[in-house]
Amino acid sequence: MAELNISNVKSNESAAGPDGVYYPFLRHLPESCLHTLLKLFNNIWTTRDIPPSWREASVVPIPKPGKDPSDPSNYRPIALTSCLCKTLERMVNDRLVKGTVQFQEGP
Repeated sequence: MAELNISNVKSNESAAGPDGVYYPFLRHLPESCLHTLLKLFNNIWTTRDIPPSWREASVVPIPKPGKDPSDPSNYRPIALTSCLCKTLERMVNDRLVKGTVQFQEGP
């Protein structure tokens, strides 16, 4: 549970992905819902079965600063992905980093 709470604290105010879930929504979930979310994450970790909707992204064009917005080449694409997926990815990354540091330092 601590990993999930730490991941939620680290999350920024980025836009929601195709699922429409925002980080502030996740931060304000009651503890019972956080336990359910953690069970979901553990199930995904165990089965290696990522929900198909988490593999989708909404691509939004963002104008480059100081460029003519009427020229399509003056936009850059940004992919908005699921905040739930990014939270799980952050938790996995934290575990990998912690394990790598422990391995490098030795017992």
